[in-house]
Amino acid sequence: MDAQAATQANVDNLRELLRNASVIQASQYFNGQPVQLVATPPDHKLGQVLTRYIAMVLLTCNELRIVFKVHFNPEQIRAYRQSRGASAEDLTDKQLIDFMKELSNQMGGRVCRIFDAHQIAIGMSVPLCTRGIYEIYADYQAKSGAITKFGDFWRLDGPFETIYCSCFVEIMGKDDFSNIKAADEVAEEGELDFL
Repeated sequence: MDAQAATQANVDNLRELLRNASVIQASQYFNGQPVQLVATPPDHKLGQVLTRYIAMVLLTCNELRIVFKVHFNPEQIRAYRQSRGASAEDLTDKQLIDFMKELSNQMGGRVCRIFDAHQIAIGMSVPLCTRGIYEIYADYQAKSGAITKFGDFWRLDGPFETIYCSCFVEIMGKDDFSNIKAADEVAEEGELDFL
């Protein structure tokens, strides 16, 4: 496989891994309810201001940097939480932002666990939240060379109505990420390893 094909295999697999991890984790976070992936949301594009808030985590190691974002409006999350019987103090904008920061934290944590299962240690930031308008400053321009850069954008539909996810990835070096897959850890729960 030539260098360009290897780079494209890395990009394609990382794109699929991040999308799948977001679907699996969102389903678990929202009480096991089904979550659908819309790979190419119509009428929207990467870098567009989509919502009032963005929760995000930064994932880094020597060979890889990922900015993972969850775009949301508090009203839709409030409606979901109300339907689940949340108390009034859990429905303030601050609590809803914390709720979504935790979702981004769990999505990032799942990505870290996936890489850890392949003996690649990735560090993760604390979850951050910013206003959605700041998306206009994001630079998702793709680049190939010594450092490969790319962005991705998808939508999740579920009990929360619609949230958007985006990421910006930088691959530094020639490491092979093309065989790393997102596994659903629920299937593995309950198994014990005895030493």
